[in-house]
Amino acid sequence: MAASLLFFAVALPSMPHAFPGGPVAGIDGWQHVWHLWWTQHALATGSSPLFTDLLYYPSGVNLAIHPVNIASGIMVAPITALAGPVLAFNVALLLAFTLSGLGAYLLTQRVGVPPLIAFVAGLLFTFSPYHTTKAYDGQLEMASLQWLVLYAWLLLVALEERRAVWAVLAGIMLALVGYTSLYYLVYGAVYSLVAVLLWLPWRSGGKALLTSLLRLLLVPATAALTMAPLLLGLASTVIAMGRGGGDSSMLAELMIKRSANLLDFWLPSYLHPLWGAAVAQLGPILHPGISAWNNALGYTTLGLAIVGCVRAWPLARRWLVLALAGLVLALGPQLLVGPIQTGIPLPYRLLLLLPGMEIAQRPSHFVVLTSIALAPLAGLGLHHLVQRYGQRAIMLALTVAVIELAPPVWPTHTFSVNPVYADLAGKPGAILVLPIDIDVSSDLHDQITHQRPLVGGYLARIPSYPFAEFTPGLRQLRQLQSQPDNLLTPTSIPAVLDAFEVRDIIVHWTRIPPTQRADAEAALAQVLPGMAPTTYPDGTAVYHIPVGSRQPFAYFGDGWYPQEEANGLRWRWMRETGEILLMNPNPQPMAISLRLMAESHTNALAVNLSLNGSHIGQWDLALAQVRYPHNLHIMLAPGLNRLDLHAPTSPDPSGRGPISIVLMQATE
Repeated sequence: MAASLLFFAVALPSMPHAFPGGPVAGIDGWQHVWHLWWTQHALATGSSPLFTDLLYYPSGVNLAIHPVNIASGIMVAPITALAGPVLAFNVALLLAFTLSGLGAYLLTQRVGVPPLIAFVAGLLFTFSPYHTTKAYDGQLEMASLQWLVLYAWLLLVALEERRAVWAVLAGIMLALVGYTSLYYLVYGAVYSLVAVLLWLPWRSGGKALLTSLLRLLLVPATAALTMAPLLLGLASTVIAMGRGGGDSSMLAELMIKRSANLLDFWLPSYLHPLWGAAVAQLGPILHPGISAWNNALGYTTLGLAIVGCVRAWPLARRWLVLALAGLVLALGPQLLVGPIQTGIPLPYRLLLLLPGMEIAQRPSHFVVLTSIALAPLAGLGLHHLVQRYGQRAIMLALTVAVIELAPPVWPTHTFSVNPVYADLAGKPGAILVLPIDIDVSSDLHDQITHQRPLVGGYLARIPSYPFAEFTPGLRQLRQLQSQPDNLLTPTSIPAVLDAFEVRDIIVHWTRIPPTQRADAEAALAQVLPGMAPTTYPDGTAVYHIPVGSRQPFAYFGDGWYPQEEANGLRWRWMRETGEILLMNPNPQPMAISLRLMAESHTNALAVNLSLNGSHIGQWDLALAQVRYPHNLHIMLAPGLNRLDLHAPTSPDPSGRGPISIVLMQATE
């Protein structure tokens, strides 16, 4: 802990209200501060930390695939509750560096080196360029290396000892890895496979080998049982991602951009206070478009590891295989050398064949496995040097390491209470913050103050959000564009927002470029006609949506092409299934009538109608290109109801895609 405090000494005085980090931390750091706040909030209210109803209102969002870092959140929850999430973030960061060093110390001791040498290896690991970069970027879940290296230690003990308790403990530690970072869970699984292949007693005979394998199965079994809530949430998310499809070529290109370059490992750290700026100039050449690419292994560590491999080969060989495996996987799906994409395929492609591996989109982070394996190798190398040169070798290694691994200059990010959100705290209803910026986490920072549900919000992976995509008013405001009336435009858009209990619209005009302000003003005038906002000194405007009389309304959901119009007529083509969403904002069922007018594109067809998944009738369009009316009398349950129209499709001659019917009229 003393070494960790010294490493962050410059930032210590401000840690009660600010956290250290560079420009990236201004985004990622607040996200992780929010994660700590949310975890404590969920625990205090008896909710699951894996699901939040405070983002992506009103449905909420499954957080299983996001870097929530529940393990750290629970660990520092008392501090979050008593002193706030910023101090909790800093305590979690200091513990991450301290416990990571402890894990590397324990792992290195397993190769038979004295405690002092293992301590030096722990220092080299925890203050490595990779670990420092994750702290500098405010990525608390990636800086929380402690569970992964402690898992590596427990797995090694389980492989070398014959007691099942070590396998169970390793499984629990692997679960902590999963509750910290899905990236590290994947890396831990790969590490496990390689380590088991290297350490299993292959020559001991069938029975002994089978016994060892059965004992080791306790590791994944215990981990899976402990992670059951996370895995269930993750499975549902991965299934939804699969249904959504995706551009595989874009994913492959992203994987290549986020892979390590062959030159990365041998460079100095670009965060070093003396020569870091010079190294950073290589970034646009080696990694265009990527801000965090520090995969340096550290010269002190590499030098000692080489000595260890040469002088203690029988003990070092398996660790060298692990280190090389991490390097090869960190290079990603194809070899990058300097500015050249060689096109040479690499083993990482095999990992992509496994289900769900598309979530691990940062191959370069596999370098952490190399860092773990280098700790015992460095310990072996230093042990040899001490045996030959005495304690002077330790002093020399520490001196070189202190120079090479010197901490960066630590800027800080201070938590401040925006008076706008202080005034909104404790009031009912959801908040919409404009403009929408998916690359900025300020919404999370401010939610810690107001603690109200957000329409949208910042997440590492953007989920599908039909509520904002289709709901009148929200659609225009989120795009900051006025839109023409469509076939189902409600008569009062503020009444729509009132029905969904979206109570406050916050417009940060200083964040809207001057070229877009006219469009934003037009959108606000369309959605909130005649409504006067409360204006703050910084120019922020707050529109409060009043509670009014509530009447049912309808609007289009998914399955429709954009509206077309000509000669005073409007129409919308439907795909195979089109949704009409019917909102009853009252607590009791209500009867409504809906009149539809449509025609078929080419053939006679039948349109099947269902309400909330239950079949309610059929609409026959007996002749093509003839308009047929249909009157529906529906009893709406309280809340949002879904009317589905389903009809067979045919190709559209204009090439837009499959079409079925064209809707010419839809009136309540």
